[in-house]
Amino acid sequence: MTYADAHARDLPVPPEAAWEELEHVGGDPRWWTPYLLWQLRGLADRAVGGHGLRMGRSHGPLGPGDTVDFWTVESVDYPALRLRALTRLPGTAYLGVTVEPHGEGTRMVLRSEFDPAGPVGHAYWWSNLAAHRVVFSLLADRWASLLSE
Repeated sequence: MTYADAHARDLPVPPEAAWEELEHVGGDPRWWTPYLLWQLRGLADRAVGGHGLRMGRSHGPLGPGDTVDFWTVESVDYPALRLRALTRLPGTAYLGVTVEPHGEGTRMVLRSEFDPAGPVGHAYWWSNLAAHRVVFSLLADRWASLLSE
């Protein structure tokens, strides 16, 4: 079973323009709003033996296998980008974003997914769901702003 949470935002730019920005996601704290919460998540991850929050990425457009902060690129193929979390979790977390034509502009959909590993994974999802929805809604707002520049 995979849990998912999606947040859609409309952008006043064509999908191709949004995609050009999206291919360069990360390496800058502006992408991870609210940044303080991402920093705390990184500290918690490091405390349990994970990578923690590592800001950085390769230069140029993203490609499969690239590291983006504390994510790795699973796939990047217009109009969709899929990242896998490098954090230690009781399961596997993904972050996907798509850009599609919508009216005169673009609809961006930011989708987080979690594949739980056993009962602890299910408990993890449900215990974090409220905070998760707030954080990823704010993240969708931020990405919409950055992709519209």
